[in-house]
Amino acid sequence: MRTIIVGDIHGCYHEFLSLLHKVNYNGKKDKLILLGDLMDRGPLSYEMLRLAMHWKKKNPDRFFLIRGNHEQMIVEQSGALDTRLIWRVVGKTDTIRSFRKHRDRMELYIPWILKNMPLYYKDEKIQCVHAGIKEENPKQNSTDLLVKDHSWSKTNQYGGRITIIGHTPLDAPTYYDGSGNAGEPLSYGVWKELPAQGAICIDTGCVFGKKLTAMILENGSYYLDCVPGQPYSVINTHFYVGLIRKFCALPLIRNFCSGENSK
Repeated sequence: MRTIIVGDIHGCYHEFLSLLHKVNYNGKKDKLILLGDLMDRGPLSYEMLRLAMHWKKKNPDRFFLIRGNHEQMIVEQSGALDTRLIWRVVGKTDTIRSFRKHRDRMELYIPWILKNMPLYYKDEKIQCVHAGIKEENPKQNSTDLLVKDHSWSKTNQYGGRITIIGHTPLDAPTYYDGSGNAGEPLSYGVWKELPAQGAICIDTGCVFGKKLTAMILENGSYYLDCVPGQPYSVINTHFYVGLIRKFCALPLIRNFCSGENSK
């Protein structure tokens, strides 16, 4: 049985189906793992979530989903001010629009997300998280680290059990060996032995007009394949996210939010 792992989809529904067609995905035989961020930014978030729900019901033992930061923002939508503001910047409006076309509301799906999109996946060969990892056992990492962190790829300090990760959009899939050096870009279409330690990031920015990447695992080896994306999202959200976090960290704003949350 092959294991197919797909990076951040972000509502790129047609690209996702094209990628599975390209790698000859067979739902009756293959295991499929999605690394989270099914929604936001792209145009077809509703269609992507409904497809995931159908496949999870149909193939519960061969189809697995991990919660990304965008699903986490849906779960936390009535939480901290910075989370609510950041979500507006990074794709909430696109998802609301997608659901409204079908006269549906995304908040109705929070219970399903909590039940079916855990913070990590783990089997005898690999483990997967959405964003970052420091401790080898995913349970020993905070929720923020697992779903929101970008820093681990910059430091390259994780050298534990091989972990497949998304979240940080790169020009090419990249292997991080935990040495502290720069990551190693990986080639498409070449079978390689799967490393025992470190992390491989396969988010290649489909929603920004780059690529949607899949990792195919079989008999201890892997290869990478991809399809081109469309530039549905072109705003430099990292800049605005940084401004929001600085704004919400101001003492006056922080104190006001604390008072609101205590009511």
